[in-house]
Amino acid sequence: MPDDRSNKQPPAGDDRNLVVVDEDFVNADTEDRLWLFWERNKDVIVKGTFGLVVGILAFLAYFFWNESRREELGEEFTACQDEAARRSFASRHPGEALAVVAMTDVADDQKKAGKFAEAAKAYDEASRLAGLAGKAPAITALGTRARLYAALCRLEAGEAGADKAIAAVADDVNAPETLRGFAMLTLANIAVAKGDTAEATKWLNAMDKKLRAGHVWKSDKEALVQSEPSLVAPAAPAAK
Repeated sequence: MPDDRSNKQPPAGDDRNLVVVDEDFVNADTEDRLWLFWERNKDVIVKGTFGLVVGILAFLAYFFWNESRREELGEEFTACQDEAARRSFASRHPGEALAVVAMTDVADDQKKAGKFAEAAKAYDEASRLAGLAGKAPAITALGTRARLYAALCRLEAGEAGADKAIAAVADDVNAPETLRGFAMLTLANIAVAKGDTAEATKWLNAMDKKLRAGHVWKSDKEALVQSEPSLVAPAAPAAK
């Protein structure tokens, strides 16, 4: 007759982690075993579930707080209707993309009004704010535009060294092609105005080499070449 294992006791000195249960559970079904598992582990399960729920709630709270904050920021930006309000908004929210936009609006308005020295300083501030607002492509483009327009305003104001700042944008391989092309074309026009054909040709050639074949400034480049005979390459001498 087989041994009745249900009544056997562990040998003396055996300190293994044995689960001692009532003899009714020796042949327990699945439901009973699940109940037993719950009784033994409910504290751990409850604590783990509570921690998970708290984590999810914390994430949702932050998400909705952040969305609400951004909505409030957008409403505050929209309410800025003049230069003073935009400057104040930008100064209160460094690191925000809308601060860059607000300061760019200020600079653009001053440029339109012919206040080139003031506009250049405003563009400088917009460029600085763009550096604080992250590396998103749109923010980087705004920062590059601010650098270029600051240089253009200084050129209009007759400040020395403006062409070097424009050239810095033209040579910036990370700058958007539209801005690089405009910088190159501007430098070519400056050189033509000075009668420096070699410098103008250098930048026009750079447009051919560094920009896509169908870039947005192509027609402007061709118009400049046609308007200035010295830029048209002379015909190669006939072979003898």
